Amino acid sequence: MDLGTALFGEAGLYILQGGIISDGHRFGPKQILVSTQPSLCTFTLEPGTSVYLFGGEPFPEERFIHWNFVATSKDRIEAARQRWMAQEFPKIEGETEFVPLPIMR
Repeated sequence: MDLGTALFGEAGLYILQGGIISDGHRFGPKQILVSTQPSLCTFTLEPGTSVYLFGGEPFPEERFIHWNFVATSKDRIEAARQRWMAQEFPKIEGETEFVPLPIMR
């Protein structure tokens, strides 16, 4: 599938289930791929694959990402990490287990 001509700005692809092959590499469920050049968005979907596509014009300021946290500064990301570890975010109705913060690479 070549989406490069249909996309603009930055493009993201989240693999919900299944997998894709791009440039000789396989990517599987729960992975997210981001490209600042939509013309490079060429990939092959494996049978039964579901993906979400998103994107558009990039924000004027830099964004930082760690797990579920996205912010305009690394300090805000760190503050969110600390709040998560201290379990200070509101609880989700029906959720009973705490999801630990993934280890930073």
